[in-house]
Amino acid sequence: MTSIADTLRAIEARAERAIVQELRLMTQEILAMRTLLVLEERNHADALLLKLDRLAQDQTVAPVSATETPVYLMPDLRLDDIQALAPVEYKVHFYGRACGDLEDVVTLDAFDAGVQLVLDRLDAHRGHAIEASWTNGRGALKVLTPTGAALATVEAADVVDVSVDPIVNKVCQALQLGDASRIEQLFGLMLKAA
Repeated sequence: MTSIADTLRAIEARAERAIVQELRLMTQEILAMRTLLVLEERNHADALLLKLDRLAQDQTVAPVSATETPVYLMPDLRLDDIQALAPVEYKVHFYGRACGDLEDVVTLDAFDAGVQLVLDRLDAHRGHAIEASWTNGRGALKVLTPTGAALATVEAADVVDVSVDPIVNKVCQALQLGDASRIEQLFGLMLKAA
């Protein structure tokens, strides 16, 4: 199995002779694996992202005249921007009007889809208080009653890639085939260990 450090070194070796489109793909590959990296590997990945950005900038098309705007084939990446570019989902929470209990949670891949879902589910003519912000490339929205109780929220959540133990995989396959006893045993073992 290839280590992450080997993968990063291979990307770096290919980057020197890559065209912009390949550099973009390499950037996306690094960003996708970045959340799984330990600190040393993450530092290497961040440095490589900066290098890929510089290589792409070297291939930037310059304007013909002073009145034209330069065309950038890849956006400038800074260390501050890398976190904002990490994969993100949006969690939409809906709360009960009467007592504020959580009623539903929906996961979506875009902020605007979350806002649309809130609009579709709530009565837009009720005089809600709205709190909205956009920070570090991520949106946030709260829809509140006039008294300040939350009715709905849309919040960014980092995409987490969880490695699944082979035993858990087998137990879940058994559950799909109708055998719930194995998953009960799995949790029974965890409780005994605690």
